[in-house]
Amino acid sequence: MSRLTHTFAAIFLISVLSGCGREDKVDDGASGVAFHKGYVASKNSEWSSAIIHFTKAIEIEPTFINAYNHRGFSLSKQEKIPEAITDYNKAIELAPKYADAYYNRGIAYAKQQKFTEAIADFTKTIELNPRHADAYVNRGDSYKALDKNMEAEADFAKAKELRK
Repeated sequence: MSRLTHTFAAIFLISVLSGCGREDKVDDGASGVAFHKGYVASKNSEWSSAIIHFTKAIEIEPTFINAYNHRGFSLSKQEKIPEAITDYNKAIELAPKYADAYYNRGIAYAKQQKFTEAIADFTKTIELNPRHADAYVNRGDSYKALDKNMEAEADFAKAKELRK
């Protein structure tokens, strides 16, 4: 195996093992292979290919939570925001404590200028992972968009503190 393949394999395992709960199951079968192919494609910004592979992983294993989250991210990169939100919703339904799915859905809502919904998702992300600096930044941006400048500044300050 090449060093690049080893690196992608390590990244894949880390991504599958990071987080919480049953979304972290490692599948070394066909759905895991499809997920890995999607992950590699997404790392190369090959969003259409990534979506195909993540979809295949979901077809094989309909409860593959990471595949829903990653497919949602890939859909979002193609500006298919409603479809991305559907995938994030499914990931959250399957794993209500999966902070990354709330965070990604918050980003999608912000892209739609649905800042109240985005704030709710960033808040949930922070509740589940209080050290998620990017959630504070994005919640601050959403507060700012709603002219809630005091809340925005507090979030920006917290993000800066976390990044020290």
